[in-house]
Amino acid sequence: MHNIFNLVTVNFGSILIKLAFCFLLLIIAEPAYAQLEIYGKFRDGGAFEPVIDYNGTKVINDKFSIIYFGLIRKTWGQALISLSYSPTKKISFSAGMGMEHGSDSPRYTASFSTRGEQTTLLVLGELGSGKSNYLYKMNLFHQYTDQFTLGATAWRYHGLGPNFRLLMPMLQTTLWALPAYDLDAKYARLILGVSLKI
Repeated sequence: MHNIFNLVTVNFGSILIKLAFCFLLLIIAEPAYAQLEIYGKFRDGGAFEPVIDYNGTKVINDKFSIIYFGLIRKTWGQALISLSYSPTKKISFSAGMGMEHGSDSPRYTASFSTRGEQTTLLVLGELGSGKSNYLYKMNLFHQYTDQFTLGATAWRYHGLGPNFRLLMPMLQTTLWALPAYDLDAKYARLILGVSLKI
């Protein structure tokens, strides 16, 4: 009986933390900027994996912002909240935490980004429970015209390769393609996506 009580108490506490996290997300959900992204990972043999993610930023002042991010796939999802600090208009650091599907342990995230006139760099990492439960993403982009951006991406579980982006200003939408080689899985894939400002 005592073990059952402990199990119910632990699960109830976990549920309360998740509900509080969702409530906090709703409170700050009036972003100055938000984006919905839908993409598919394709590879030989017809394998296809759809992914949906969203992110938003709520500006607190000229130095601090709150960033929220969520992602869902067929078998996994996550939600993260970070605090971002920008010592200048061109440099930002962020750190935060959240939760992931199938784990009671928190998931941590940190990033660094810098922005020039036409060139941007993002370095991002995430860490969940366990030694192999991590993600990295590095994007280096250069905007060649008002509509076309070319870059290089290294992204765990996605791959390493060139990233082509075409902005459609009338629709506030970006179409993108990433032909990549997945260093962990050891195969090539094509990732096609659309990013929508909302």
